[in-house]
Amino acid sequence: MINEAIDYIRREIRDFLGIDDTEAIINHAHVLKEQNNLGGVYLSLVNIEEEATLKNNRHQVRVNDQLAYQQPPVHLNLYLLFSFEFGNYNTSLLRLSETIERFQSKPVFSTQTETVANPFPAGLEKLIFDFHNMNFEQLNHLWGVLGGTYYPSVLYKVRMVRIQRDETIVGPEITRIQVETGLT
Repeated sequence: MINEAIDYIRREIRDFLGIDDTEAIINHAHVLKEQNNLGGVYLSLVNIEEEATLKNNRHQVRVNDQLAYQQPPVHLNLYLLFSFEFGNYNTSLLRLSETIERFQSKPVFSTQTETVANPFPAGLEKLIFDFHNMNFEQLNHLWGVLGGTYYPSVLYKVRMVRIQRDETIVGPEITRIQVETGLT
């Protein structure tokens, strides 16, 4: 699901900015710079966290007339860094502004908002974009971990990536408990 969500977002930004696939790349910016790519929009997954508020779900689901045991889904928040390295610094700043405009005007993506050119992934319910602020120290640490030169960038927290394996154990429902004490 993570790869499908990120690829969907990559295509959404590519189509919105009107650039081609070679300029909308999923990877770390410093890796692409070392490979002598021409530049463009770099989309990097920099962190994943579990959404704790959606953690306490039931383990049982009713299938027809029986109960099935199933582990509840894991809801993830993805932290996505959009970096812009075009040949012209002003172009990078323009693309950065346009990307922020995109997620400001359309912060929720789902099957109701999909386009024919970019269908929403079937396994996802929706993706919600929240702008994530970073101070200078956090920004320095992030780019230090990435090991690259700083590019104009923005970090978004993308909520509601749901992961669940389709594995259930079906059995009869327990309707009565009988205790035998062995005493007569």
